[in-house]
Amino acid sequence: MFVGRKKELRFLEDNFTGVGNRLLVVYGHKGVGKSSLMLRFAADKDCSYYAARACCETEQLLQWGAELNEAFTDFDALFSYINKRSGHRKLIVIDEFQNLIKYSDSFMPALTASLKDENTDCMIVLLSSSISFVETDFVPRIGSMALNISAFYKVPEMGFMDCVNYFKNYTTRQCMEVYSICGGIPAYWSAFDRSATVEENIISKIISSDGMLHNEGERVISAELRELNVYSTLLCCLSNGLNKLNDLHSRSGFSRAKISVYLKNLMERELVEKVFPYDNASGINAKKGIYRPGLRLLEFYFRFMFTNSSACERLDAKEFYKTKVEPGINDFHHGNFCKVCGEYLDILNQNNMLPIKASERGEWVGKKGTIDIVMQDEEGESLLAFCNWRSDELGMDYLNECMATAQEARLSPDHLYMFAAGSFSDELKAFAADNSFIKLVDIDTL
Repeated sequence: MFVGRKKELRFLEDNFTGVGNRLLVVYGHKGVGKSSLMLRFAADKDCSYYAARACCETEQLLQWGAELNEAFTDFDALFSYINKRSGHRKLIVIDEFQNLIKYSDSFMPALTASLKDENTDCMIVLLSSSISFVETDFVPRIGSMALNISAFYKVPEMGFMDCVNYFKNYTTRQCMEVYSICGGIPAYWSAFDRSATVEENIISKIISSDGMLHNEGERVISAELRELNVYSTLLCCLSNGLNKLNDLHSRSGFSRAKISVYLKNLMERELVEKVFPYDNASGINAKKGIYRPGLRLLEFYFRFMFTNSSACERLDAKEFYKTKVEPGINDFHHGNFCKVCGEYLDILNQNNMLPIKASERGEWVGKKGTIDIVMQDEEGESLLAFCNWRSDELGMDYLNECMATAQEARLSPDHLYMFAAGSFSDELKAFAADNSFIKLVDIDTL
């Protein structure tokens, strides 16, 4: 089932209908939907698709030639053959193109020559699931040939509303639970059975040894990283709340310099993110920068399955869920609920539906509390948002806690949004009705 991606399809179509040969680099996490996007885009076009393998140049030519029912001794001949097969504008899609760049010195010169050939009319799209390769290694490796690239496009994870549209028979809360675990990776959504409950899917698709996503956490880190003992240690710590450099040093015994290098590698692959206190808030009572897992399924894997590996092997999947996952799942969902609330506010901001036109967004992580979302416009007017997944009902006590945290951060909110997975007390609703700067948002509104 294909949902969303209107912006991406429009970008591709604009380039395809443009004048002259084009070379696009499209990349993003494995499973984010790059191939599905290209298949949808190519449906009505003269398209040649090839999935590059991790093999030598000779083998690559043999494999590609076999798919075209031809034999080629070099890439120049191969591109000439593809481009001259019809009189229509050609779309050439090369998936996981880093396997060609890494293992062949002649691929990129041949591709460049093809783009400059006046007899060709094509758009070439290079796809990759290796974010680090595209953003760090690719351009230095090919040098001046990079000048032939028309555009880079990073395919983002899909949004919460796309998840809601995909799981049409789920409640908003159930969609939130799926999104919390799978993030915006449609390949993970498709692994779930939409006729089963979220709990049943976690048990059968993730925890069970024959589940489609059972080994996904391990696959993600082993795909490009070496020294898995170090990376697994750091990700396990981060997924269980040890998110400061000192915490990681104390727990692992690794030097701070070593930890910083490995965290940098994880951040380049967007498997870890670093969060700083909001710039315009006082740093007196704030924590220093902290680290968090950047991929939600990876966080789930290290928090519940890696940490409890022996039990995961020994216990029945249902028993493992009840004893190891269920007690901590609400805390897990809370952090990801904040991300969904941030998406909601971003959409409102883009459509001028907030009381301010925010130019900045961040969060404030304090020693006693957290302001989940801080937004500010160019005139300094601020909007603070607090998100709560854990409580069944939020009342005046929670509002007072929020205001105390804002005071700790030395932020005076012009507008205060409170997001709840549960409900709001009648007293808080009445107070908000009399104080227009407070906005209450329940999960169904999301």
